[in-house]
Amino acid sequence: MSPFTNEKTPSFTVNDEKGFYHCFSSGEHGGIFDFLIKIEKLTFGDAVRRLASKAGMSEYKFSKLDVETEKKVKRSEKIFQLFFNYCHKNIFTEENKSHLDYLLNRSLKKATIENFQLGFCDDGNRASNHFLKLGYHEKELIETGLFYLHEQKNILIPRFKNRIIFPIKNLFGEFIGCGGRTVLSSVPAKYINSPETIFFKKGNNLYNFNNAKSENKNTDYLLIVEGYMDVVSLYNHDIKNVCASLGTAITDNQINLAWRNFKNIIICFDGDKSGFAAAYRAAEKLIKISKANHTVSFMIMPQGLDPDDYVGKFGKDGFNSLVKKKKDITEFIFEYTTKQLHDYSASSLADLEKRLMDIADTIEDVIIKKYYKGFFKNKIFENLIKKNKNNLNKFQISNKFDIDRLEMSELEVKEFSLCQLLIKFPKLLEKNIERISEIDLSLELTKKIRTTLLDISLNGDNCNYEKIKEILLGANIQNIGTFLKFVDANSFMTNVDADTFVSLIEDYELQLKKIQKDKKIEELEKSFSSNMSEQALDELISLKNSNNL
Repeated sequence: MSPFTNEKTPSFTVNDEKGFYHCFSSGEHGGIFDFLIKIEKLTFGDAVRRLASKAGMSEYKFSKLDVETEKKVKRSEKIFQLFFNYCHKNIFTEENKSHLDYLLNRSLKKATIENFQLGFCDDGNRASNHFLKLGYHEKELIETGLFYLHEQKNILIPRFKNRIIFPIKNLFGEFIGCGGRTVLSSVPAKYINSPETIFFKKGNNLYNFNNAKSENKNTDYLLIVEGYMDVVSLYNHDIKNVCASLGTAITDNQINLAWRNFKNIIICFDGDKSGFAAAYRAAEKLIKISKANHTVSFMIMPQGLDPDDYVGKFGKDGFNSLVKKKKDITEFIFEYTTKQLHDYSASSLADLEKRLMDIADTIEDVIIKKYYKGFFKNKIFENLIKKNKNNLNKFQISNKFDIDRLEMSELEVKEFSLCQLLIKFPKLLEKNIERISEIDLSLELTKKIRTTLLDISLNGDNCNYEKIKEILLGANIQNIGTFLKFVDANSFMTNVDADTFVSLIEDYELQLKKIQKDKKIEELEKSFSSNMSEQALDELISLKNSNNL
């Protein structure tokens, strides 16, 4: 059972081998020290002492420096807490009513303002004097990033004076920094952030992740937006799986942090030219950390609207409809780069392919790199060469295989490719006979090729490609020459391990199911147009709504 919530169903797991726990109901995640710190409210030092004692180890003697550092951290935490409490109370005073009205006029509920502990830091030295009277020193106040020393006047100045305050917490809900927004048009910087400190590292944190992480029990994706107000407004409209990137370009560390609780990340950018360019730079950088069963997608806002504006105008349902139009990182990169094409000449297509292959080469995971390269090459062929074949001459297409492939249907290409995989790796086919025999093929040619290959495997014949080719030619299969011509012309990987083989089989099977489903929908739509029966309509709706692919 979860130690973090009152749920009555099992939702807590511990991985002894890797040394971490994860709570599915609350989103809490960490190691043994994190667990004690959260559950028993211990400091890190006390957690170390407790575990050392339980393990029968002699008590760790913290150095004087360790003790001083821990005291310093505790005092800084108290400064953050007092500062944000001060600012939060401040925004509800009559004196600062205009700043509260700014938030309320954006339709923020009072509960939302309190949840994010939004506040206002007044103009002047009241905040500075308040802390100095409490016995805090200038140096430690400056080290939090909340204050700075005016060098000419030699006085302590609140960094966020005359600004609405957005407190920033880390993964564990501890204050680490602050964002501030001015409501004055005369101030050049609309938003400012805390400087980098020992507590606040922009590239390692996400605004509101401490709250959003628990939403993984309700949804499998996390939205990352650009601004504090975007987060607050979306939360205000009951979209709680949302964070902001703290005024910095999205970093690897931020994505890896988000992936701890969500498999799918959707990054939202403004729809103007600079927004598109920023999204592409992020995609180009983040694709290198791609990993299996985890995604990064991009969602571009309509031009002139940010998430705060959009959700205020169209509400939760309108925003969620926009989320459905997201683009996977590979789709987004492909679409962005192809927009730079001026023509479909051989040199332009070659340059495009080189750029895409260079991007794919940055991917750290070898298997994903291979699949993404294949994805980009296939997109170039299907979206650029095949769709524009009337505008291309044979000299612009790289080889005879591509010319022949232009005349093939998508179904033929996929079923031929699957059979090519089987004929190239007969030993791996032998280990997966049952799975391969159950794949639903549509072409009579590929069905007969598969049957022949399965017979060879079941008979235990140890055949190489040339021997299998000879058997196929002797099996009197109609149009077998077309398939063998495809195999000989189509370059294919020379070495595949068992896991990759199974993954390729599964991938081809999914693609074939999608093609068959799309074909069935097309047939039903044609049938329905001539026979508008309720049964035909129900079948069409059921097929369109099926999400098994």
